[in-house]
Amino acid sequence: MKKFGKCVAVFAAALVLFSGCASTRGADSGEKQKTEKSAKKDKGKNESSFDIEAFNSAYANGDFATCIAMLKERNSDAILNELDSSMLQYLAKDYMASAKEFVQTQQNMQQLSKDMTASKIMEAALVGENSVQYVGNTYERILAYSMKAVNALKMGEVDRAIGVFNEYTGNYKDEIAALVQQQKEIAASSGNITDDEKVSTAIEALGTAGLSVNLGDLSAKSPDSSDAVYDASALLAYLGTLSYLANGDAEHAQDFAGVLESTGSAVNVSEDLNIADGMGRLDVVSLTDVIGKRSEMAEIARIGNIYGIDVTFKLAYPTFEPQNHAINVSKVTLSNGEAKEFTLIEDFDEAVKKDVAQKSSGAFGRSLFRNITKNSAAVAGSVVALQKAQEQVSKASNAVQKKAAEKAYEVAVKGLNVALLAVVDAEKADVRQASFFPNKASAAGFTLEPGRYTVTVEYTNGKTDVIENVNVEAGKPTVVISECMN
Repeated sequence: MKKFGKCVAVFAAALVLFSGCASTRGADSGEKQKTEKSAKKDKGKNESSFDIEAFNSAYANGDFATCIAMLKERNSDAILNELDSSMLQYLAKDYMASAKEFVQTQQNMQQLSKDMTASKIMEAALVGENSVQYVGNTYERILAYSMKAVNALKMGEVDRAIGVFNEYTGNYKDEIAALVQQQKEIAASSGNITDDEKVSTAIEALGTAGLSVNLGDLSAKSPDSSDAVYDASALLAYLGTLSYLANGDAEHAQDFAGVLESTGSAVNVSEDLNIADGMGRLDVVSLTDVIGKRSEMAEIARIGNIYGIDVTFKLAYPTFEPQNHAINVSKVTLSNGEAKEFTLIEDFDEAVKKDVAQKSSGAFGRSLFRNITKNSAAVAGSVVALQKAQEQVSKASNAVQKKAAEKAYEVAVKGLNVALLAVVDAEKADVRQASFFPNKASAAGFTLEPGRYTVTVEYTNGKTDVIENVNVEAGKPTVVISECMN
């Protein structure tokens, strides 16, 4: 049995320093672990009441009303439920309800963000990534604008869509700029987090226990950092261009067309900006599948063994890998016989990928901080009990006392094992995101004689969407939107 003797004072100091750190649980060592997790938070709810299999079955069958009702039982952050509900309302073809929910959700995101400074977010994240209140990723805030416009156009209300774009240009820049700046501050703080005094004290305490923490080796496992941020949507710019043109506002349409060009999207609006005399335009937009999900990547590092127990670090951070999307749009055919394939406007997996790349390095740094400080606290919390048990064994004057002391020692070792396991178990990456935004937006445009047309959109899963009685007017674009997302 190892003795710590003089080291108790070091661990006592560590306990005082880390008393605010929650302890967590353990894992196998020696390899990367990658697990996909749904992020769940609101602690007051009973998670067992949400049947994920029944939910997925209802979604696959197009029973969106059941899905919306089931969300009330899902143990997720309020904003996540609201974003998912808004999209499910859209898929249920209740465009007004979807629009209203998106408006309320945006207001809630803005309200929650007001009091969330970078320092407060860091304070919460150093307890656990999912301790930070979820207020929506930047791309989700922009997608909420896009979907409000989509809802308006689905209802045939160009004026309502114009209102969305006016709000976007009025509020967007300041809101997104503030969020981007906040993310930069968090990334900078996370990059320097191992310089914190708590880390050096914790490493010293672990070293006293015979556990070696090599910051250089551990830090080398971090994913690369990225300064890229998602701050412009090709879909939003495309819809804005067409909506302003449909409303006779060429100036604002040109502004949005400029943004669209800056995104590098392959879709072209030149024919909409220059409609031939006496002709009209029909622009068909297709939304397919659902957005790709981030998952957890975990680097497992063994740092030593005490009392026969392996001590491991689980360094967790979000990652994103190419997704297998089963649904794509094939072609669109008009009742006059014209047919076209679609051009990609925007792949929203790229937005998730960019968001993850911008956040993963900082998440790794915070995870390293938590692993060091929480493992130190777990070890420190058991040292006194182990020290006392060791002394009792050595002082036992008879077999009964010795047996009791040995039992106490076994209990103390078991307690240390449980505490170390808890550290690993509690270490989880933040993989929260809304689930039902589209994966891709694509478009096909036609220059047509004014009149009424039937639009038939074909999808790679065999489904077709027939939109009848589409009115094309001279001198302006008409936008129709189709979707196949399940």
